[in-house]
Amino acid sequence: MFKKLLLMTVLAVMAMSPAALMAQAEIINGFDADSFKPFAYMDENGVPIGFDIDCVNWIAQKKGLTVSHQPYAWDSIIELLQNKNINMIASGLSVTPERAERVAFTIPYWSIKQVVLVAKDSALTLDEVLTGGKKIGLQLGTSDLASMDSSNGQNGRKYETVGYTSVDLAAEDVINGRIDAVVMNDDRGFAILKNQPLKFLGYAGIPDEDFAYAVSKDDAELLNALNEGLQELMTDPAWKELIAKYELDQKL
Repeated sequence: MFKKLLLMTVLAVMAMSPAALMAQAEIINGFDADSFKPFAYMDENGVPIGFDIDCVNWIAQKKGLTVSHQPYAWDSIIELLQNKNINMIASGLSVTPERAERVAFTIPYWSIKQVVLVAKDSALTLDEVLTGGKKIGLQLGTSDLASMDSSNGQNGRKYETVGYTSVDLAAEDVINGRIDAVVMNDDRGFAILKNQPLKFLGYAGIPDEDFAYAVSKDDAELLNALNEGLQELMTDPAWKELIAKYELDQKL
């Protein structure tokens, strides 16, 4: 009798669609542990919030998925996904050719520019920051840092990049005079400028980027669910509500 019941259980599981199996399992979304406002961060009670967090929660509710959001060091986030320690990344992740070789991206949902911020009382010009050998802080593991490094020495550009675990720490070092400037995406920059004695100097002169979610290359079911969910969300009134909630309609 036991063997018969076990066989029936196994056959029932095998008969379930991949989508049904995915709906039963917990999907782990890895996000930036060092805060990436307004896209993914912890509130004062340690609860994950942000534009990406809310968007994924909306999609999960519509698709019948169970998603938990877990913070991880950003410079190892792609490796964690490849090793299947997490199921997806929804945390302001830029689409790059290098990353596309390692993970599968959803459709893009947001576009960004990279901005240069300096101390509020700084007399530096944008040209001096980008061509005068100044120290520029960027977050480790980001496409921003890779782009700034690859363009250094080209077309008169000359500076020293300094890596940080978060742009918040880089911003603190700008304020304290340890480095000259910090580069980050424009939406993050807008959020930081509201609370820190910094000012917008201009754009960093590196290519604009798109944000998308990432999954393992062999996880077609989750990729399809996220793509469908994003398409539904971006045509739903909730999309504009979330943009307004996190002030993404406000630009530098």
